[in-house]
Amino acid sequence: MATDRRTSKDLIRDLTALEGSKCTECSRLLCGHHTLVSLVMGFKNAPRCAGCLAAALDHPYERFRDQVVELVNHRDCYRSGWKWADRQEGLGPSPRPPCLWPNGTADAKKGKGAVPASSKDPLPAPDARWDAGDMGCGDLVLELRLRLTRMNPGQVLQLTARDPGAPEDLPAWCRLTGHALVQSEPPVYWIRRKES
Repeated sequence: MATDRRTSKDLIRDLTALEGSKCTECSRLLCGHHTLVSLVMGFKNAPRCAGCLAAALDHPYERFRDQVVELVNHRDCYRSGWKWADRQEGLGPSPRPPCLWPNGTADAKKGKGAVPASSKDPLPAPDARWDAGDMGCGDLVLELRLRLTRMNPGQVLQLTARDPGAPEDLPAWCRLTGHALVQSEPPVYWIRRKES
């Protein structure tokens, strides 16, 4: 699809621009894979390594890494970014690059994901609304992260996202960040900002 190619190009442009920058938390130089993890999580303007992102979200590193990789595998643009990172690091196609699996550890069990409220539950009145249109890949989660940051803990954002990957991306992103996907009726999603 033409949109996926454009999005992949944009993602690789962002990866190229950010590769070799330092983690804003620990100052580690970011390789392509860590840069991709940062972009997947919406940290385009303040990139962080996977370890610092996991710590900030209070997730065990292995679980966080495996959940991000699961999300990467569901999107063409993220997969193209992963392949780009493999090439940049001189690897063949690598499901487990040493930069993310430093000790050659086995895959951790993958999380089951956030379970949205049943459709019988009443929908919360949103505190804010945002129509993201067809925005996808890293741009959607970057803007979503910024919008949720400006909201108070416990407030609900009603998001309309028409990107074809949103039904898989948004629950995974919520699970990784600790925000609650209260309800989803694609293309509309109700996301409650985490408490802390």
